[in-house]
Parts: sequence; C-alpha cells; structure tokens
Amino acid sequence: MNQPGFQRQLPSQRMSPAGHRRSANSTNHADFSPRIFYAVIARWWKILVPATLLLLALSSAAVMMTFEPKYRAFAQLRINESQPFVAFETASSTDRKSVEKFVQTQIELLRSQPVLEMVLSRPEIANISELARRQDPMRWLQTEGLIITPVNESELLSVSYAGPSPDKSADVVNAVIDAYFSMRKDKQDEQTRQIVQMLESERQRRAREITIIQGEIRDLQKQLVSKDPTLVATAIGPDVIVSENPLKNIQENLARSQVEKQILEAQVSAMENSLSEQADVPSVLVERAVAESEEVQRLNNDIAEKRTMMGQILTASAYGEKDPKYEKLARDVQRLETTLQMLRNQARPRIQEEMQAFAGLERQKELRDLKTQLETQNLIVQSMVRTYEAKVKEASLSGAQTMDLRFKQEELLREQEVFNVISQRTMELRTEMNAPNRVSVWHTATIPVEPEEKIPVKLLLLAVAGSLTVPFGLCVLWERSIRRVSSVEELQTDSLLPVVGEIARLPSHVGGNSVRYELGLFEESIDSLRTGLILAHNPEEIQVLAVVSAVSGEGKSSVSSQLAVSLARSTGQPTLLIDGDMRSPDAHRIFQLELEPGLSNVLEGTCSVAEAINKSWSDHVHVMPAGILKRSPHKLLGTGEFKRVLDEVRTMYRYIVIDTPPVLAASESLVMARDSDGTLICVMRDVSRQSHIKMTYERLLTSGAKPIGTVLNGVPVRQYARKYGTYDYVK
Repeated sequence: MNQPGFQRQLPSQRMSPAGHRRSANSTNHADFSPRIFYAVIARWWKILVPATLLLLALSSAAVMMTFEPKYRAFAQLRINESQPFVAFETASSTDRKSVEKFVQTQIELLRSQPVLEMVLSRPEIANISELARRQDPMRWLQTEGLIITPVNESELLSVSYAGPSPDKSADVVNAVIDAYFSMRKDKQDEQTRQIVQMLESERQRRAREITIIQGEIRDLQKQLVSKDPTLVATAIGPDVIVSENPLKNIQENLARSQVEKQILEAQVSAMENSLSEQADVPSVLVERAVAESEEVQRLNNDIAEKRTMMGQILTASAYGEKDPKYEKLARDVQRLETTLQMLRNQARPRIQEEMQAFAGLERQKELRDLKTQLETQNLIVQSMVRTYEAKVKEASLSGAQTMDLRFKQEELLREQEVFNVISQRTMELRTEMNAPNRVSVWHTATIPVEPEEKIPVKLLLLAVAGSLTVPFGLCVLWERSIRRVSSVEELQTDSLLPVVGEIARLPSHVGGNSVRYELGLFEESIDSLRTGLILAHNPEEIQVLAVVSAVSGEGKSSVSSQLAVSLARSTGQPTLLIDGDMRSPDAHRIFQLELEPGLSNVLEGTCSVAEAINKSWSDHVHVMPAGILKRSPHKLLGTGEFKRVLDEVRTMYRYIVIDTPPVLAASESLVMARDSDGTLICVMRDVSRQSHIKMTYERLLTSGAKPIGTVLNGVPVRQYARKYGTYDYVK
C-alpha cells in the first residue's frame, strides 16, 4: 500500500510523534534568540550575500569619494619649570601643582578669545575654506579645531591643527603661536613698566631728600667748627662723624622695612591699575559652563530621547519619515533645538559676566592681600621709627648741635640705604625685562608632507560593519515582525491548541540509502501522528477529519494524503481522501490520477458520488479528486450539498480525510471544516506565521468547526532523529 512512487511525489514536509500539551509554566522565547539568526541566514542568504556586497561596494565608494585627506601641522612650545633670568633670579614656585596650573593657564590662553580674535583678524586665516564656511569659527577652533596637549611628562606643549591644505594648516598654527606671544609680551611688559615707573619716581624723590640732608649736615659742621676749632680734628673727625654708631642696626632695619614698603606700594598701584581693565575669560570656559547648566542639560536630554524615538519609528514604520508620529517628533526636536539655542544665547552673556565678576573678585582678593601686607609693613615702619626716636633721646653727646649733626648723619645713611635698595630693584627689573621668557617656541609648524590618513580606515571599517549588519539586521527585524514558527516549543507557547505531532521533512531528491532513511523517518512521523490522533479521541467521534492550513505552501496536501494512507494501512479498511481544494487541486498529481470526475462535478450535480471516487490507486485508499472548477466554490458549497456528500460517504468509509483550501485565502474551507468531525491545522516550520495560525484558529471557531490540534510540518530529518531517535525494523 505504501508505494515508493507515491512518497517521491509528495512535497517536502515535516511533522512529529505524539502530541505534547502546552505546559502551564511555559515561557516566551527571547525576541532575538540564536534560532532566529540561523533562520535568517538559511532563508535569506541568496539575497543577503549580493545585497551585502552591493551595499559594501556603494558605501566604500561613497566613503572614498567624500573622503578629504587632512594634514595636521604641529608646533611645540617649551614651558620651563621656573622663570629664566639674566642676572637676578626671581623667586617662583616650582612644586608640581603650581607648574601644572601654569601649564593649564597657558593652554587656556592659547585658545582664548583675545588670541583667536587676533588670529582670525588676519585675512589669510579668515578666508581658509573650513573656517570661512563655519558660522562661529572661533568656537569651533576652541572646541574642536585647535588641539593643545602636553607632550607626555616633558616640558613641551604641542599645538596642532588639521585641514585639507597642508600650508594653510601650518599657517593657522603659527598664527596662533604668534598671537599668543605678542599678547603675552604686551601684558608682561606693561606690568613691569608700571612697577619700574613707580620705583623710578620714588628713587628720584629719595635722591632729592638725600641732597637736602647733605646740605643740612654741611651747615651743622660749619657751625660746630666756628664755635670749637678743635672739633675739626677730634669730635667732628673720626670720633664724632666716623665713629661706630650705636643706632646702626636700627637704622639698617628701618631702611630695609621702608624699601619693602615702597615695593608693596608699587605692587598695590599696579594691581589697582589692572582692576580698571575687564578680566579676560576664555570662551571655552564660558561654553563649558553654559553646556553644564541644568536647563541646557535637560533640553539636551529631551532632544536625545526624542531622536531615539524617531530612530525607532524610522526602523519600525513602513511610512518612514512620512509617519505622523515621526513628523511630530521632528517638529518637537526642531522646537527644542530652537529653544536650546535661545537659552544658550541668553545664558552665555550672563555666565560670562559671572565668570568675569568672579575673576575680578579673585584679583580684588589679591589686592586686599597686598593692602593688608602694606598696612602691616606701615605698622612695622612706624614702630621702628618710634624705637629709633626713643633711642635717640637716650643718646648723649657733646652739645645739642653735635647730637643734631649725628642724627642728620644717621638719617643720611638711612636714606642712602633705601635709595640704594630702590635703585637695585629698578636695575633688576630693567635687566630682567630682557630675560628669556618662561614659555618659548621649541619649533614652529612646518608644512606637513603626509596626511593624517591616506586611506580612511576607520570610515571604511564603519562602512563594512554597516554593510554587514544593516541588511542582516533588516532581515532579522522582518523575521521578528512576522514571527514565523521555528520550533514546536514556540508553537506550544503561542498557539491556543495542543501540538499533536511533528512531521519529518521529505527528501528533496530520489535514490540512495539516505533517501530511504529519510523516507522511513517521514513514514514513522506520519504513523506517530495517526496513532496520537486515534488514542487521544474516541474512535467513534472522529470519522471525517479536515486538514487545513492558514495559507498555501504549508504542506497540508502532503500531510492529508500520507495520513489517509497511514489510516488505511493501520485499520485495513478503505479510507477516502477528498481533495477539497478545487481552486488549486493537488491530490490527483500526488496519486497520478485524472482530475475529473471529482468533487466539483458532484456538487454541480453532473455525476454521482460513486462516479467521482477513484479506486484505481489502491484497494484501501480511494481518492475523490477536486474536478475542474466551473463555478464559484462559494456557490457550490453554499447549498448544503457538501454535507449531503459527507453523509453519503460516511456510510461507505471508516475514515474520511479532507484536503481543504487555505483558510485565510479561501473561506469555503470553513464550510468543509464545519461539516467535519475534527479539524487538524497544519503548520510549516520556518514558513507559517504565528499571527496567521491564531487568525485561522479564530475563524474556525467562529464558523463552528472543531479544531483538535496543530501539527508542525517540515522538521529537518537530523533534528527529528536527534529528538526522537530511530527504530528501524527488518523489511
């Protein structure tokens, strides 16, 4: 009865042994399990391979066509740990923290607004293409264009810029270096000139006072000599005028204190003059503060969230950018970006004023500290003057005029000492004005010969990654969206019916031991399905079984044909197979029979039931072909004639199997299923969609049919054998 010729003509299918009920604790599979990736590769590889290669070629070509090599020019500055000097070493802090702070200050100065304004004021720099096309070239240079970094742990500082033109790149770097040194030298020279000017004014005043004191001393000497000529060789000589002065130490300390007082007064005056100028705040610090403000961060987060939602809609929606939700989000993003720009513009002046005010407060604090030191120094000088005057009163020499002469000589010595210290400090400042700068040019930028990248490797890798992942990702998303059934576990979890069997896949070729092995597994899986159906239901309840599917191509014709053969073989009684798919009949091809007469002829009344049944294929397997359809199948089945046909064949056969049309494509199958005793839903592995299965089940229930389970068709032979094993018998 089981003829090889019949099995070779069956389309490849799949099914399995006894039915498994869905367990109560079954869980949904992960949305993106390894199985779905395997299914995508197996189903779409013929499209994925050429699509990936084409996309790879196009993306690589686009990258190479749009790639513009950039040439990076470098200059290096050297920052000494301490201030170099010509003859007089200047006290400066050399601890690591102070040095790092000094280096960071120079970095901020190099990209500060005054320096970059001077750079961009040069026409040859402002007209560079990548700068001219930007709305705010200064901000771009501060944040992206100009790269300033320390070189490892050395004293060198690297300044670089990359652009499409090698000579222009070098020009930009050198212009920044020139502007920085020009502005730095102007600031330092101005401050030094102010201090020198004040010290010179004080030195001249002291010189005039010394001249006056010297005149007073000469007058006193003349008066003393006129009264006592012997003083010329005695008291006025070495004993009085040149003798060791007991007030010498006090005079020296007083002179040093007065010099320190004068220096502090000069520093206070210079600081007060600098306070009249507005403090410079680097634009990059202002932009950083604006970006870190709470309102700006909140708006940036809102924009990022909405852009993420736009990307999800663009991926999932068939309308793409025309989707109403996408358009609404785009408008929201545009509105938020406008608000963000307005907020930035409003916050920038306020934050700049706050930072300038803070910088002014810092300088005011320094001024207060200097004034405090000056007040302290004034108190010290006043205290020393009082001490000196008290000591003078205690001194007793020969006569009031002799004492006056000594006092004047001491005052002269003190003034000369202060004068000498001021002159020394003035000379030091003037000398060190020509000292080497703490920051010097190690080497200027030269025109780079080689671009940073001859080939855009990173962009090409990104293009390769995108070319590989985009087509595959789209296929994965498509497969996930249509949710094909790929395993009995998924079918058990998602369907509302028990899975009554799995059917092994039929071989796709003929001949050989492997084909016989695969055919054996296919027969065994059909027999297992038949056994499960008979044992799970009262034999008297099911005589007419309708085999349905959601759409065509899900193997119901092969399953129904082989199931009829298996029923006939197991019972030894005649079994009838009715080909109810009158639109696209298949049973006559499987059993190699004539198409007419058949079911359509019986329903039209042009022949009897007995005439339409073909018994030539086997004594126990009889077939009623579909016949040639000449009228609408709805009209043929809408008269109740099909139920009369079933009632007639019920008296003739123990089992009747109906191969129905697809439920979703041809609704006449619902009539056949309703008039049957039970309905078996056929599902093709990796083809049938879960949504189609649910729709089929719901339509069957609505029509009054009695679904008894589902069968998973098309299980790979190896998987079937690995899951259920093989148990051949001697033939």
